[in-house]
Order: sequence, then structure tokens, then C-alpha cells
Amino acid sequence: MHTPVPFPQDDESTKGFLKRLWKVVTKDLKDDLGTSTFDLWLSDFKLVALDQNEVVMRAPGSMYAIWVEENFKETILSHFQKHIADCKSIRFDVATAEQQAKKERKRAAKAKSEKEKSEQVTHLKPKVLVEVASDDKIRRRGLEAGLVETFSFDNFVPGENSELGWAAAKAVAAEPGKTYQPLFFHSPSGLGKTHLLHGIGWESLRLRPRSKVIFVTAEQFANDYIDAIQKNSLMSFRKKYREADLLLIDDVQFLGRKEGLQQEFFHTFNRLADLRKQIVLASDCPATEIVQLEERLVSRFQWGLTAEIHRPGLETRAAILRRKRDDWNMEVSDEMIDSIVERVSGNVRALEGALIRVAMVATMNEEELRPEEVPKVIADICNCEDGKNIGMGEIKKAVAEHYNVDVEILDGKKRTARVAEARQVAMFLIRTLTDFSLVEIAANFGKDHGTVIYAVRKVKKRCEDSPATKNAVELIKRKLARGGTQVESKKTFTRNARPRISSNPEGIDLEGE
Repeated sequence: MHTPVPFPQDDESTKGFLKRLWKVVTKDLKDDLGTSTFDLWLSDFKLVALDQNEVVMRAPGSMYAIWVEENFKETILSHFQKHIADCKSIRFDVATAEQQAKKERKRAAKAKSEKEKSEQVTHLKPKVLVEVASDDKIRRRGLEAGLVETFSFDNFVPGENSELGWAAAKAVAAEPGKTYQPLFFHSPSGLGKTHLLHGIGWESLRLRPRSKVIFVTAEQFANDYIDAIQKNSLMSFRKKYREADLLLIDDVQFLGRKEGLQQEFFHTFNRLADLRKQIVLASDCPATEIVQLEERLVSRFQWGLTAEIHRPGLETRAAILRRKRDDWNMEVSDEMIDSIVERVSGNVRALEGALIRVAMVATMNEEELRPEEVPKVIADICNCEDGKNIGMGEIKKAVAEHYNVDVEILDGKKRTARVAEARQVAMFLIRTLTDFSLVEIAANFGKDHGTVIYAVRKVKKRCEDSPATKNAVELIKRKLARGGTQVESKKTFTRNARPRISSNPEGIDLEGE
């Protein structure tokens, strides 16, 4: 049993104390959370200060800060409290770009030094047998598993929009069935979920060539199930899916409304989980928003890690197109790519379409295509994207005008039928037309994220059952598309701006008329 010690009082003793304290807490956290989980999420955190009764940790990025605060905050704080007297709270700050660059330089220098040392003593080490297979064999097994060759980790371009999913994908491929069960990706179409699924499959086969990997869409799973029923071959169907080492299922939202299929998948999921086999799922929305998905499946989909993929930022979009240009051997200049990414900010497919259009026009024209001519070439692609370049404020304004209420009321507590419906429709449209997360939308409205989940579900149901609600939503969307609104920058993560998170959000009752 540790006796908590007081905070050090002078700067000189604090520096050494911080290092010793973090070393001890690191050991505690590895024992509590597991080494793989610690290495994935907390190894790049740094203990930077003891501010009165508060511990200050520095995160490598905002996504890490948000996720760790939501999932590990109380656990981390409890371990600090074992060693420090009067430790009452913990704060997660985000490293600046300069601090991150400095850390990367140190990491690169350390890696180089370790490599040189390793090479010096290699002749002293015994040979270790590893599982090896030829590239042709891995390729053949991957294609048999349903994997696409062009979707590998090597050609995935990670960015701040996908750092959570990228880190989780690598962890799952390295240690399937141990880190997260299941891993659940969600995002609008065309942002890289499918690429990550295939990448996990290829990397898993590279590391374990004999493993049984299966990639299917939920629709393919359904077709196989129906075919098995018709041919009286359910045993064969179940053997195929329930003996997989790695099951990758795309478009899992297809399971919604299909009771018999959900029951079959439920038992498949349980079997694989019991055997500690890895399941990775991808959907165009969070599990809680899949229409008529059984609660027991929603619960299981949330067992492990849910990773949302956002729309890529400017620098990531440019990096993606430069990679595509080089892979496809296109004669498109960096200036042209810069012009494309400034105007196309939606999904990767839209970016690829714009790149192909520019390359085609550049090839067909007798005169050289100039960068300033690119906007005209891709004008129709930009126009199609207008609905995806809308900010929260613009959507709230359009909804308020349609329902004839003040914008400020949407952020308040008034709960008349008209105001409640307007508020829910605004949350629904922000969720479906932008890349803001549930937490960010909730913070903007001053609500709990559970309120946003409830609103999205309710408006989806109303659109199915009520022509009036469906028409209202479509009218507002068309108005927004015609308005030519600008992109609203996502809010920088700050601790004080975060909404309350609870297992039973009180906002659900407030909004549920």
C-alpha cells in the first residue's frame, strides 16, 4: 500500500519528481489496462505539470486527448491519487506542432541508435524462426479472402481526420483478438473505412499467412445466409464464418430491419468473440444510429473501440492526391492539386474524380492546362459538394427560418413541440451533412451527446413515417445547397468546452416528446 506524498514545492525537485511519478504510474496503468492498450493510447502522453491539486498531461493530438478523457480519465486519476496527496483532478492538454516535431526528431534519433546497436550484436543472437510465406501465396490467400490489392496500409494516407482509426487498425492487425473486440469504424461514404478494413486483412496475412481471413459486405453475408437456407447448407455457412480468425464486415448498417439475419449474425459474433478471434466492422453511422438494430447487437458493437473517420483536412487531401497522382502516373502539377483541394473538401472519391477530370483535360488539350483554369474544369464537382461544406451555424439558421423560430432558442431549454422538432432536425442535418462528431454537436447545442443520438434516431423515424417531416428536411437541404455556404472550421478541443458524458443522458427525456 503506497502512502501518498505531497506535491513538491520547488521547480528543480518537480522535474525529477514528474519523471519518477510517471514511471510508477505507467507501471500501474500497464497492469490495469494491459500493455497493448497502454502502448496504443498512452505511451506518447507526457506528465508535464502538477498545478496545485491538478495533474496536467500532454497528449500527442486532440483526438487522443478526447478519447483518453472519455475512456481512461478516472482510471488514470485513481492511479495518480495512490501516489500524490490532495490530487483531485487531471487535465489533458494538446502538444503544439513544434513540440510534436521535436518529439518526432528525438524518436527518429533513438530508432537510428537502436538500429545501429542491433546491427552490432546481431551475430551474437540465435536465429528465430518466423512464419514466412511468398508474396504470391499471400496475394492468392488475400484475393480468396475477398481483399482488394490496392487497399493496403502502404498506400493509406493517414491524417488528423483518421489518426484514431489508423492507430487502432495497426494495433488490431498486429494483435488480433487481443486489443479491441470488436473494432467498429463509422463515417460517411468514401472516407477510408473500407480501405482500412482491407489493410487490416492484408497486414494480418503478411504477419500470419496461415490465418483464415474473410472480408464481406453485410449484404454478401445476407446473400450467403439466404443461399444456405435455400440449399439446406447452414452447417457449411456457419463453419465458414464461425471458424474465421479475422472477420471483416463492411456496410454493417445493412443488418438494420432484418431480424432473422441479425439473429444469425449475433450467434456468429458471439462464437468468434468466445474464441478470441478478431471482428472488424464498418458502417456509415454509429451503431446506435442503425435503424432497427437489436439492442444486444448495438451493445456488442460497442464492446471494443468505436473509431469515427472524419473528412480529411487540406494538407491530408493534398497528400492523398499526390499519392494518387504518383501511383497513377498522371501529369498533374502540385499547383493544380492545391487548387483542387481548396475547392473539394468532401470524400476521397470526390477528390479522385476531380483529379481524374483535371488529368484528362490536361491530356486532351493542345495547350498546357494552367492552375488558374482548374476551378472551371471541376466546377460541377464543387457544386455537387455544396451540401457537404456547410457549417453548424448555417444549418441552425436555415432550420430556424423554416420553423419560424429564433436561432438562439435552438440552444436553449424551451421544449414546445415546434422548438423540439426544430432542434432535433438541426441536430440530424448537422450529423448527416457535416463531419462534426456527436460530442462536438452536443457541445454546440449545450446538450449531452445522448440527446444528439436520440434526435438523429427520431428524425430518421419521422422521415420514414411522416411525409411532412421528410419534405421539411428535403426543403432545408435544398435551401442549404443553393445558398453556397462556406465550410465552418471545427472547434479546437478544450477541456472546458466538452459536454457532460453519462450512461443515461438526461437530454433524452427532455427531448423525447
